Amino acid sequence: MVSAPFTARADTCIGNCGTASAADGVVTAPPGGATSWSWVSTYLGQQGAAKITGYSSASTNGSELRSSAFAARVGDKVSFYFNYVTSDGGGFADYAFAQLLTAGATDDSLAVNLFTARTKPSGTIVPGQSMPAVNAVLTPSVVPIIGGGPIWTPLGPSSGDCYDVGCGYTGWIKSEYTITTAGNYQLRFGAANWSDSALDSGMAFTGVFVNGTQTGSSPSNPFQPSVPQDPVTKAFTFDFVATPATPIFIDPDYATGYIYNVLSGPNITSALFPTVPGDVDGYDVYGLNDVLLAHGVYSFDFTTLFAGGVTGFKLKGIDLTAALDPTDGGAFVTGLTFIAGGAVTMTQTPIITTTGVPEPAGWATMILGFGLAGHGLRRRRASPATA
Repeated sequence: MVSAPFTARADTCIGNCGTASAADGVVTAPPGGATSWSWVSTYLGQQGAAKITGYSSASTNGSELRSSAFAARVGDKVSFYFNYVTSDGGGFADYAFAQLLTAGATDDSLAVNLFTARTKPSGTIVPGQSMPAVNAVLTPSVVPIIGGGPIWTPLGPSSGDCYDVGCGYTGWIKSEYTITTAGNYQLRFGAANWSDSALDSGMAFTGVFVNGTQTGSSPSNPFQPSVPQDPVTKAFTFDFVATPATPIFIDPDYATGYIYNVLSGPNITSALFPTVPGDVDGYDVYGLNDVLLAHGVYSFDFTTLFAGGVTGFKLKGIDLTAALDPTDGGAFVTGLTFIAGGAVTMTQTPIITTTGVPEPAGWATMILGFGLAGHGLRRRRASPATA
């Protein structure tokens, strides 16, 4: 299981989405410690995308992005920053939004609206004109439009244009929501044209933060698998976006070892493993061809043997005496570093040994910092890997 910053991309896009790490026109570097951010734009958007249930009668084309799944407990604070940018106004005012959905939900009818932006003749534009109310706390609480033709590359030919009253941008606004029901969640971001497809709009937004920590950036806040555990191979699949030299933390289930395999994306350059109480001799690292690379280690730099990193490896030697129970999402969090940035899809497959250990009642989905459901308490917990 892998986690990564929310440039992190097990995210799925419909239409025109992207990432940035440098200021671009009216979109400056965001606050909150994010070094990169994502965006959606109606330019080159798809017909019918980015609709909100109950509010879609005149929306035309748009783009939407759904984040990787993440776990949250009651009281956890989920936050991100957004910057709504539009070249349209008047009777054609476009809109943008962010919603919190239960992971895997196929529609947004029960979504929590974290913001809805659409210009008005005057005053705050969040919630957007005639749009659903916002259930999150916004900072600042009043969000006016900063008027004028906004310059921003994702707007395409509309960059710098302005139609009537309402075009402009908001600047970076923080949205924070306190979780009321524990579970696995995803965020849905979108932007849509209204009445026509001329003069485009969009939104920039940062990665998701849970209790102030960006998902995937620490052992205590890893990502979840993008799909449930394969019932046959027992493999967990993760999707995210890697940042060079920045660890991405994942959390596998109970096992005496794991197979990490990159299906697409940059190679792995290093791995950082937690210590397990009772397991004092470290772990063994093997290549995918079962050739021993390192014995008795808690971390390993693959570039000492392979300059370009590796597409995968096997970890073995977690002692049975550690008795790790598969119901605790924080029992064995691994940090992975990649040779380059970019989207990553990878699997993590448990090497299961049950000799002398009671068979788990059922294999819960592996927990990555953005969390899939179902983990309770393990009898023992590994000490977090320290970057």
